[in-house]
Amino acid sequence: MTPSDLVARAHAHNLQVHPYTYRNENKFLHFNFSQDPYKEYDYWINKMGIDGLFTDFTGSLHNSQEWTTPNRQDDKTASELLHKIAVLASAYE
Repeated sequence: MTPSDLVARAHAHNLQVHPYTYRNENKFLHFNFSQDPYKEYDYWINKMGIDGLFTDFTGSLHNSQEWTTPNRQDDKTASELLHKIAVLASAYE
C-alpha cells in the first residue's frame, strides 16, 4: 500500500485524523496486512501518523498498545489508582 500525504496535509491545517471503523472479522481485515489487525494498527498509527481510530474490537487495539508501548515510570502508580477506583466502584454494584 502506497501511503498518501492526506494525514500530513490534515495535520498542517491543525486537524486530527481519526479513521473508522477497524474490525477484526475476516471479511473486514485487509489482505495488505496479511489479515492481521495488529499490522494494520501499526501501519496506520506508526507509519501514517493518525491521531486515533475507532474500532469495534477495543481488546485487540488495547493489546497492540500494551505490546508496543514502553512501560512508563508511573505505570505502577496508575495501576494502583485504577485498582482503588475499581474497589470504590464495586461498592455500588
